[in-house]
Amino acid sequence: MIDDGLSDKWAERFGLAQVPLFEAGEGDGGRHDVLLDGGHGSFALSQSEDRIWRGEMPAEWSWSSNVPHHVTVTSQEVAVVRWDEERTEHFTRTSVDRQIDTFYDYLVKDRVRSNRRVVDYMVTLFRRVRSLVADAGMDDGRSVDAYLGILSRAMGQRAGTEDGLAGVSGLGSDAGDAEAVLAELSDRGVRRVLEYVDHPWIGGNPPLKIHPSLAVRHAGSEIFQEAHFELVRGSGVDLFGDVQPAESSRVTRSGTHFTPPALARSLVERTLADVEDLHGRRELVVFDPACGSGAFLHEVLRALRRLGIEGTVRLIGWDNSAVAVSMARFVLENAFRDWRPGGGGAIELKMVDSLSMPMPTADVVLMNPPFISWQALTAEQREQVAGVLGPTLRGRADLSMAFLTSAVRSVAPGGAVGSLLPASLLAADRAGAWRDDLLDQADVTFLGTFADFGLFIHAMVQVAATVLSKRSCEARARDVGIALRSGNDRVATGNALRELRKGADDSAREGQGWQIFPFNVGRLRKRPTWRLVPPAVERTLARLLESGRAVTAGDLFHVRQGVRTGMNSAFILKVDERNELPEAEWRWFRGAIGNSSISGGRIEISEFVFYPYGVEGLKLRSEKEVAEAVPQFYGTHLLPNRERLAARAGHVRQGRDDWWGLAWPREWERAPGPRVATKYFGGRGAFAADVDARYVVVQGFAWIPKEGVDYGLGSGDTGIGLELDDVLYAYAAMLNSMQFERLLEVYSPQLAGGQFDLSPRFVRHLPLPDLFELALDEEVCAMVRELAELGAGQVRLDEASLRAIDGLTGRLYGFDSLDEL
Repeated sequence: MIDDGLSDKWAERFGLAQVPLFEAGEGDGGRHDVLLDGGHGSFALSQSEDRIWRGEMPAEWSWSSNVPHHVTVTSQEVAVVRWDEERTEHFTRTSVDRQIDTFYDYLVKDRVRSNRRVVDYMVTLFRRVRSLVADAGMDDGRSVDAYLGILSRAMGQRAGTEDGLAGVSGLGSDAGDAEAVLAELSDRGVRRVLEYVDHPWIGGNPPLKIHPSLAVRHAGSEIFQEAHFELVRGSGVDLFGDVQPAESSRVTRSGTHFTPPALARSLVERTLADVEDLHGRRELVVFDPACGSGAFLHEVLRALRRLGIEGTVRLIGWDNSAVAVSMARFVLENAFRDWRPGGGGAIELKMVDSLSMPMPTADVVLMNPPFISWQALTAEQREQVAGVLGPTLRGRADLSMAFLTSAVRSVAPGGAVGSLLPASLLAADRAGAWRDDLLDQADVTFLGTFADFGLFIHAMVQVAATVLSKRSCEARARDVGIALRSGNDRVATGNALRELRKGADDSAREGQGWQIFPFNVGRLRKRPTWRLVPPAVERTLARLLESGRAVTAGDLFHVRQGVRTGMNSAFILKVDERNELPEAEWRWFRGAIGNSSISGGRIEISEFVFYPYGVEGLKLRSEKEVAEAVPQFYGTHLLPNRERLAARAGHVRQGRDDWWGLAWPREWERAPGPRVATKYFGGRGAFAADVDARYVVVQGFAWIPKEGVDYGLGSGDTGIGLELDDVLYAYAAMLNSMQFERLLEVYSPQLAGGQFDLSPRFVRHLPLPDLFELALDEEVCAMVRELAELGAGQVRLDEASLRAIDGLTGRLYGFDSLDEL
């Protein structure tokens, strides 16, 4: 006997999204569903008393639906078919019921090893259609119409209708275009393409036959996104009239990063959960201003179906690509054919630049906006961004910022916005005013970061997700949001998304490579960034700052960026190049600190920078003085580059005629004092004291003690033998400690290779023991002196020295380690 509730129970237990495998008139007897978002553990589930695994259908169903397994459950047995193998795993129903979690772990780990995915098959089909269009001498852009027409006919043939386009309402207003294109193609060619669809794919073993309606319903997002990519990036038709595969270049697709269906599904659910009185609404308006092939809008319909929504659903999609709009219409009208809410539904799709006009008022806005940096924007786009962001535009904005601002403004009270965005915008200093503006208009109720670049196979940046809700005062009183952090592991990402769906409370949970935890919405405004800090870590940091032993680095130091030459090849010399100059010229050069100049906590100079400055500013005030002071360097490096140096943007903008001067000599560097120098990117070993200010920081930063800080040093001495130089040496050692690196993991973005961004906007917020104050205690003073000796050594820090630094640093922070971090 079929257990009608089994699919619901499994979906809830595993944190999977349930959708029907078939719709009315499809499939065989029994109940058939697809349970999605298990990472590698999504699967098709059939409940039937028939042993349907004995035929070829289960493998074809799962392959066509883009899931690895088909599971058949009878009252006595459970059978698992994997589409890339001609074998079936059998279990007793009793054993599966008793060890259900172990059974699901088996599904997750039992991965398909074939690359013959249905998405690849359908993209190959698209290439064949493109070849037909090219052979007919038609514009390549009509390939999409032809492709949708072929799919519609194939789906109609499987459904048993004589006319595929009549039997399937998927094309809507585009149906006539599709038929017109097909009529212009070779009849023989169209028949051959349809035969390709109707025959098993003999690309491997076992041969599999496509079920077009399943592919469109369950894999349509990926299929149409990849087909779109083929169209815009494909290398065209070859000598034999065949369309070649898309180039392998991992470009960012003009800022468009196609949305992984699993993430779209989870973000849709999180966003709908923040819409007030969702079930009581007579009409729900959902808008996607960058709809692409309709991934978000499709998932909205499926989610509303799971929620049992009865009101009218109005879907609005805008995109600047006519091809994308056609694909979205095909997907959404087929989805409405599968399910339409009791109040009916409407689809309004059009090709439009979403920043060229006000966005429509909507209850829900969902989007994956284009990620395009300021440098890559056209003049028109920059003007649009500036117009949308207004006074919140600080420095170089990303196009996605304007989309999100416009979306939050357009969403109705009680509604919500769900969006992907570049993860860098959560912490970038230039985006601070923009983040504050968003908080003025809505609450951030969800933040997620995904270091899994495999999830976004064509993205070159780390991606984040957010939900912003225009909640009522009563709802805002909750003041709790949910944060998700996932590492660079697709299994971890899948597990995190499943756990997110399972968790109904606000408790913190974590697993291998992922964390989910609550955060205080009100505290976001008080933070310099929206970086996701787990509660245990936040408590540790609060304890540090409340203990009285620690302050922030910004309380003690100015963190200054090094000089900019504007042309390194003209101003920077290797050691042997400097040595080849007459010794009289050496006085105008100083050792240059860059990423390669600090290693193991020590400065090791390998380059020199031309630095014609003194306390009063530029000392060589005329070209004649330069030629007389450094004649050889002037002739070999400066004079040959005169035109380029004079044309540097800063010089032109400021009307400077000292073309031999640095682009940004930095006023603080002209009157140097003791400092700690750092790399631009680094971690442990990337900090070194320069108490004599012998060097010029070129690629990196200088930590300069703040004026007005009570160093407790009196006239250069604490009374117990410490001077400012000693404290700086101690800080240099401490910054190279294991504890400080763990703090960097919380506050600073980590780049490829494990290095951290040591920019002021990140490091100035890190807690540091106030050695200037604490050193007045005799016992602490002794520890600071030990650290100073370790920081002042001449050779790189070895393992023994680093262990000693870690021990002393832990004691100065007030406890042995920062294991909570």
